[in-house]
Amino acid sequence: MNFLNELTILELAILLRNKEISAKELVQHYINRINQLDKGERGLNSVAEINPDALSIAEEMDKRGFGGFGLLAGIPILIKDNINTADCMHTSAGAYALSEAYAPYDADIVKLLRAKGAILLGKTNMTEFADYMTKDMPRGYSSKGGQVKSPYQRTENPSEFSSGSAAAVSANLCTASIGTDTCNSIVAQGLRNGLVGFRPSMGSLSSRGILPISFTLDTPGTMTRTVTDAAILYSELTNNQLKLSNVIDLNDVTVGINEWRKADLTEEEVRKTEKIIKELEYAGANLKRCQLAASENVGLLMKYEFKYGLNRYLSELPEEFPLRTLKDIINFNKEHKEIALRYGQNYLIDAEENTSGTLEECAYQDILSDRAAACKEVRSQLMNIDVCIMLVRNNIPHYTGLPSITIPCGLYENGMPFGIVLTAKTDAQLLGYAYAIEMIAGQRVDPLPGEE
Repeated sequence: MNFLNELTILELAILLRNKEISAKELVQHYINRINQLDKGERGLNSVAEINPDALSIAEEMDKRGFGGFGLLAGIPILIKDNINTADCMHTSAGAYALSEAYAPYDADIVKLLRAKGAILLGKTNMTEFADYMTKDMPRGYSSKGGQVKSPYQRTENPSEFSSGSAAAVSANLCTASIGTDTCNSIVAQGLRNGLVGFRPSMGSLSSRGILPISFTLDTPGTMTRTVTDAAILYSELTNNQLKLSNVIDLNDVTVGINEWRKADLTEEEVRKTEKIIKELEYAGANLKRCQLAASENVGLLMKYEFKYGLNRYLSELPEEFPLRTLKDIINFNKEHKEIALRYGQNYLIDAEENTSGTLEECAYQDILSDRAAACKEVRSQLMNIDVCIMLVRNNIPHYTGLPSITIPCGLYENGMPFGIVLTAKTDAQLLGYAYAIEMIAGQRVDPLPGEE
């Protein structure tokens, strides 16, 4: 059933409604690929666990029919392992300490997916505690799940914190996935895995029921292979129907080029980026150079809010679960150091010992004031810019709550994906312009063509 690989949500929805394929067959196809390509020494190790109820849910959906649902009905979607699902799957954030934890309620994003008829295929591996564990932990590693591998080059790191969510979509182990982004988790994954990684603006999607790092920065987002699929997921989950134009015309569109730290680009990146910019100019875009600098306060914001948020999250777990605070997790890890502390836990200890967990520190209030000023400044710079290309990975959209999206644009000479990052003032603007730019300069490359 290789013909299913790389199909979009809309294409699969048509097949399901025309009964050319059943939801059960589609779920079984992905399970077969997971067993074939994700497991074993050469496997990607992107999937933490398959939902044991996925096939029965799909079978029931086939019997019920797809009427009354939207485009997500019958579509198999993987969920990052820090997102609550109140079912037989665990929610561990990759931590050995939480490997037997079950969520008492569905995250809001999961409730929406279920209501839309999407089939939760399983949970994905991730960097432990979304990389808020220790400084020296490899990206994509967790004490529970091990190391996620790149579908493009097994010896390469798939990057960042939603690593399993990205690798699984890229390898066609699901139709789409839901990740989370605190600071570049979805964006970096999209670049590194040849995907459209969409982090919506803060508040567009609820983060309730997601194991937290920073409630100011955390948001769920989507991993897809096309901008259209990202727009469909966003529309279905927000009930904000977007229409992407089929006309590829950038006349009267101002494209910002954020040149902050442009000197950090390699020669190859300069060549590839300049080619894309010329293609956009040829399509009619007006270019405007800008300087949006990254913030140095993102790490401190995470540090102050982590203990506060995690202690409250743990207090909501079922009473029989023994670990109720960050301090409990630290002590558990010490007692199981051979498994849990291969790389240490210095971020956990720092947050426990050097923050109150009450958010009453003056330094924390100063960061919030700085963030408010940064929000005002960034929006001022973007006032006359419709969509902005971020030449170098930058945390300022995350810090200020702006949306970000990645567009895959082929491969580097070493065979790993190359892409660009865009930001804009609103989700609708970003998705619309991203679609046009994808049509002009995008190039998604299947890492495993023909593999079954």
